[in-house]
Amino acid sequence: MISKLKNFSLASLLIVSFASWSACVSGPHLYLQYGNEYQEVNLDKILADNPLPAHENIKVVNLGRSQSASQHVVQIRDREVSHLHKLHDATVTMMRGQGYLILGQKRIDLKTGDVIHIPRGVPHYFVNTASDPTVALAVYAPPFDGKDIHPVSVP
Repeated sequence: MISKLKNFSLASLLIVSFASWSACVSGPHLYLQYGNEYQEVNLDKILADNPLPAHENIKVVNLGRSQSASQHVVQIRDREVSHLHKLHDATVTMMRGQGYLILGQKRIDLKTGDVIHIPRGVPHYFVNTASDPTVALAVYAPPFDGKDIHPVSVP
């Protein structure tokens, strides 16, 4: 009986310790430089402060910009419309979720942690296959102002 109680106590202690440790760990954190200082940005806080409303499909949060690039957190509930950017290259890092990107004529399956470069002038769109909105970090060069989005028909 004492042995079972010790095992139960040890298991309980481990569970409580892990729960306490994981509650202190949030992330991922993004480290971005604007001016002379690096700024730490917590993805969980960005999403909590900028939730994707139930009636919206896409939400873009502008994190910042330098002379050469801009950074944005993009949430996608369902899918993008096929489009291209005439003046901007984009590098996208999948932060949460999964789906596929149609890039030109190619389908590329993406999941959390994947990184993809989208060259300017190439038609593309993303389709979320997860039950929750997919979240990505998009870095545009030159800095993106939201105007260089040109719809294209899907062949």
